[in-house]
Parts: sequence; C-alpha cells; structure tokens
Amino acid sequence: MMIKKSRIAIIVAFLLLAYHFSAAVPTTQAAGEETNIAATLFVLKNDSEVNNAKIHWAPVDGATGYELLRSENNGAYELLQTLTGTTTDDYDLQLGSTYTYQVKAYGGSSVLTSAVSPAYTPYVLPENLTTFDNTTKSTLNLPNELKVGDTYYRFNFVQKPTGGFGQMIQQTSTDDITYGNDKVVLSYTDHPDLANSKFEGINILYHASTNQFVFWAHYENSTDYTLARVSVASATPGEDFTFHKSFRPGGNESRDISIFKDEDGTAYLISTANNNSDTILYQLTSDWLDVDHQVSTIYQNQHRELPKVIKKDGIYYLFSSQAAGWYPSIPMYSSATSLDGEWSELRVIGNTSTFSAQSGSVMRVTPDTGDNIVMVAYRWMFGWAGTQNGTTEERLLPVWFSNGYAFYDYFDQVLYDTVNDVVVPVQDGKLLSQGKEATAQTATGTKPASYANDGSYQTEWVGTSVAWPHWWKVDLGSEQQINNVQISWWMQKGSEGFYKYKIETSNDNVNWTVALDRTDNKSYGFTSDTLSSTARYVRINMQGATLHNNPNNWYTPRLWEVKVFGEDIE
Repeated sequence: MMIKKSRIAIIVAFLLLAYHFSAAVPTTQAAGEETNIAATLFVLKNDSEVNNAKIHWAPVDGATGYELLRSENNGAYELLQTLTGTTTDDYDLQLGSTYTYQVKAYGGSSVLTSAVSPAYTPYVLPENLTTFDNTTKSTLNLPNELKVGDTYYRFNFVQKPTGGFGQMIQQTSTDDITYGNDKVVLSYTDHPDLANSKFEGINILYHASTNQFVFWAHYENSTDYTLARVSVASATPGEDFTFHKSFRPGGNESRDISIFKDEDGTAYLISTANNNSDTILYQLTSDWLDVDHQVSTIYQNQHRELPKVIKKDGIYYLFSSQAAGWYPSIPMYSSATSLDGEWSELRVIGNTSTFSAQSGSVMRVTPDTGDNIVMVAYRWMFGWAGTQNGTTEERLLPVWFSNGYAFYDYFDQVLYDTVNDVVVPVQDGKLLSQGKEATAQTATGTKPASYANDGSYQTEWVGTSVAWPHWWKVDLGSEQQINNVQISWWMQKGSEGFYKYKIETSNDNVNWTVALDRTDNKSYGFTSDTLSSTARYVRINMQGATLHNNPNNWYTPRLWEVKVFGEDIE
C-alpha cells in the first residue's frame, strides 16, 4: 500500500495499485477490566472560546453503563451523565477554570473500575490559525524537517514512461516556501535493482552524526508485488544518492513499512510480513543503513497495514489500518512502555471505517517538540470502485492520550498553528441526538434503534430484513436548528457499498420534508453532511446500497452511529 508522507514533503507523482485482501481481524475493541479517559477541547463554529470538551473512554468488559463526573478547579466530582456509550460532549466550560473528568464503569449496581482524565483548561481561540477542511481536498502544511544548515530539502519521485521508478529529484529552499534548483539525485540507471522497480512507504530521514540523508522504502519490481523487500539508499545533503541494496530483513517478507527514530537517536524499522499478517519490529544499525537485529514480532496473524509509531509522555503507540485494499478500514492501535514490549492488545480507535479513510501517518504538528498530535488518515479514492474521483486525499484527526490509551474523533474542520503548537477542532453545533429516543422501521432484539445514537461507534442498529427503502429516526425532544449530520455506515470487507439515502425532517412526526438528498453518495463507511433545517425529528431514509463488486444489494439496513449537531431554538 502506497503511503503519502506529507511530513517530509515527499510528492509521489505516480500511483501504483496494490490490491491485497487478507483474513478478517476483530471488528470490536478487546475490552478489558480497566479503562482510561481523555478529552480534547474544541470550539463551536463561529465562537471565539475553546471551551467545550469531547470526552472518550475505553470500554470495559461486562459494563452495563457508565457514570461521567467532572471536577472544576480540583473540587469535588459532580455527576454529569449516566450513559451506555463511551463518548460524550461537555459544553460552555469557564475560562480561567481547570477541569478533570472521572468515569465509573458499572456492572449492574457494582462499580467495575474507574479512571480520571488529565486536566483541561479552556482558552480564547488564537488568531491567524490555518484551516484544514476534512470536507474538501485539503493539505496539511507542516514544517519540512529535512533542514541542514540554512537549506531545506525535499524529494519528488517521477516514473519512467513505461512505468516504475524513473528518478528522484531533489529540490531546495531557504524559506520552506519556495522550492527550486531541481537536481536528479537517483536514477533507474544507477543500480541494477532500480532498472525495473517501484517504491512505496517512502521514509527519508537526516542522520546528523554522519551528515547523511537516509532513504528507506518498500521495494518491488514495477509489474507486481512478488518481491516484498525493503530498500536503502543514502546521500550527503545536496549530493547524489547511493543505492545500497534491496533485501528481505532477516529473510522475512516486507511490505508496508515505516521508520521510527527514538529520542536517543536509535532508529527502528516497522514492517508487515507474511502477506501483511504479521508486524515485525527491527532495530537499525547506528548509521541507519542496515538492519541490526529483529526486536520482536509485535502482531502475528492480525493483518495490519500502515504501521506508525509515535511516543507520547514516555509511552509508545503503534497505529495501523486493517488490510483492506484501498478501501476504508478498521483503525486500531497498541501501546507499550518499551519498544521491545510487552505491547497491549489491539484496541479500536475512532469509528469502524476511520471516518471513510485508512489509518495513516501520526505526527506532531510542531515537529519533535510539539505536544499536539494528529492522525493523517488517507483516502485512497483513486482505488475506489464506483467513483470518478481519482485522487488521494487526507483526513486530519486530532489524537488525545492518557496512560497508554489513545482516542480520536471526526471534526469537519481543524485549525492549527505549527509555530505555536496549536490544534483546535471545530464542531458545527452541539450534539443533539445522543441518548434521545430512537426508532426504526424494523430492529432486531439485540441490536435496537437506540444503538445508533448511544455514543458508541462499536454498537449498531440492525434491521430485520433486506427491504429497501428502510428508515431510522431520532426524536430530539423539541424543535432544534440542525446544522450537520454525521453517519457511520456499515461496511462488509470485500463487498463495500455506497449507501444511498435522504435526510428527512419533521416537527410532528407525520409530515416529512427532504432536508438533504444524498442518493448520489459515493463515500464508503462515513458521511458528514451540512444542512440547514429546523425540526424535532430527523429521519435517515435509506434508499439502498450500491455494492462495488456485486450487482445485487444483499445488505441488511444497519447503522453504527448517527450524530445530529445544531443549536437549541430559544
């Protein structure tokens, strides 16, 4: 799977398709007897104060419900909500106060476990922030880390007219804005291994003590995916690269890869093996030009891709996507206090489709020193059946952490500042639908309509038939201004489908208006729709689903989660 490295401004000018399905992985988080809780502060659209908290906690095995409590300025904890889901919002926090949250997991009337969050302090929205828009094609503009002396370097890759790797072109800049001085620093004629090759998962790092750029990538021939090797090259900044070799580390297959540099300068190769079923960690030699030894097999027979490690508060987090070709897939992560383990179980993060993307690069907004971390999730839309969108897009998901647990959620916009280490998610209104009365045309006894608005991305409503159209609706309790509807759709790996739907609204539950017609939808797994309507009832009227590899729609209508955002009408 090709990985786009926004962080070091690698521009891959050719798109090479690899379509490799593997066995399924677990679709729900492995819940345990412990939990942890964390939050991110966000701003409501058009407001000037970052004074709202989106709170997540890890599910607890056997829990029948949760209590969420809040402490202000180290005062006593007061009950905010009792709920069955694992996320909720807290609004209108006071500037100048500091807040912590506590969650208690109950099994019946007994407390199973509890956890306390880090502290959060609301603040005034800074000025001159850059906007990343998750609803359009947007680019994350991070500082280029490949800076030596006063010169920034970036590398573009172009293919031969006949396909495969052609040249690596170096560009330089003195301000990280205007790049030029194009120079070919590696060519397919430079080494026998390059004559008929392609690179994916490209990593370029600067090794300060040897004054070398070091290049690592997944290496294949230009026609198929039979080699499963890594490749390594190096260069003095500004000079030509020397291609050293392509090889299988320790004799193991190597497909998706990434390089992680620890704080002590030691670098590691994280690589998928055995047709992506395993994930292996290797330590590199001190000059980063070869594999020194295999540290461990982190995952075995789990079929994970795009492995990315980041260190936060002394804990290592490994994020990955499900092996699912180019399609949106289930994101998961593990954590460890040491790279050589023991790693935690795989835990689901976000929703079941990475919000219509795949888990990708995880990085600091301010490189090296920054505290704010984001997931850059990839949308390989050029590989999606049924769409004419031939692009690769990104979704930016702020990540928050607590003691080995990580969480992220979706926001239409994310504001950021790389100089001052600022990340501010933007939400278009308050969450109106969670926990409100939900009904559906049909529902199974074990997966009722209420599961689609309970605050958990891992519980779903399922209809009892394959009859289309099919509806699910929520009663907001009173007339509300509706701004945004986010839907996490069900997907079947290998038979992904676009849901065709209409968002309908009503004030009396009898007369309905089509507020938005999305029968043209071509997003897999997740949709976020902006609209303007006033209503008490919101109905998702599913017209059908178009399966990319099956002319017959055999899907049973079902939904993971529906979120309706807006404002109270005074």
